[in-house]
Amino acid sequence: MNSSRISVADVSFVLYDESEQLTMPHIKGSFNDWVLIPMKKEEDGIWTYTQPMTEGTYEWGMVEPDGSEWGTWLPDKAGHRVNLVVTVSRGGGVDGSTSIRIPSKPLKYNNRINPFTGLSEKNRKGVDDLLKLLSKASMLNVLHVIISAREPVRFGKIQRLAGTSATSLSRRLKELESCGLVRRATHKTIPPTVEYQATQVAFEMGPSLIQLYNWAIENHGKLGFTHA
Repeated sequence: MNSSRISVADVSFVLYDESEQLTMPHIKGSFNDWVLIPMKKEEDGIWTYTQPMTEGTYEWGMVEPDGSEWGTWLPDKAGHRVNLVVTVSRGGGVDGSTSIRIPSKPLKYNNRINPFTGLSEKNRKGVDDLLKLLSKASMLNVLHVIISAREPVRFGKIQRLAGTSATSLSRRLKELESCGLVRRATHKTIPPTVEYQATQVAFEMGPSLIQLYNWAIENHGKLGFTHA
């Protein structure tokens, strides 16, 4: 008789407070129904919390109580646009984000109409290279599927939802893995199981990608991108 064993891992979360302004940060996430739990101060500017977690994908964040109903959402202060994501694999491995770093000075967000103006030649080249990668055939469809899934997803499901060929998808996944937007995990099953998941930097792209797709859905017909 075969018995299935549920993987459990002790996941350690760390808050690095370079501002040294926080006094009682708490953590919460989908692993505990978003209940606030106080973190432990290890030394100046470093706070920790360890949570036993079963196999699965979890979203989480940290809060500094400030007297208001919700408190200060610390991922915003660390520059994150979305919840952080951590995954416990079927083998008990831990992948994803398990820490937040609050900078010593508040982050400045760039809302200029022409953000390229202040970039150095080197940085502009880097931006151009990234945009060229994202503009490759089916790349945004593949990213959209993986980011929207949140949890690890298999090759066949990505191919079906992204509407691309197996050859093209294989190329896109290798490129996304190589640049750090997608993480690949191989599980020792028979046959081996391969899954793909967005990294935190890819999850940060999610809101912009949704806006882009919504714009395309609303305007493709007006611009003549229709087929009989």
